[in-house]
Amino acid sequence: MSDLTLIHLIVALNILVQLMLIGRLRFPSGGKRKYYVFAVAIPVLVLVSIRLLTASGMIHGRVADQPPIEQYITAAASIMLMFGPWLATLAAILDKKRSGWMIKTRKEG
Repeated sequence: MSDLTLIHLIVALNILVQLMLIGRLRFPSGGKRKYYVFAVAIPVLVLVSIRLLTASGMIHGRVADQPPIEQYITAAASIMLMFGPWLATLAAILDKKRSGWMIKTRKEG
């Protein structure tokens, strides 16, 4: 298997795990959809944007040939590939906690 295929496989498995975690949260009907979309869209947009930058020649395809600024862009994209779905899951958890807190304060007041 090529490195690119393995990267895509790892990102896809990470997305799948995060979708399962988001699916375990109890939201009102339709409340999970936006988090599902974010968990999938963030890595897909990063992959597409990096491929477009590489295809257009704005970023070198080999990291060894990249100047420091391009290496920083590549590193940031790599971080977003792995942590984008985690951020969507974290946002879903925090939204769930916030909405639970709001309901609790409404009942007390």
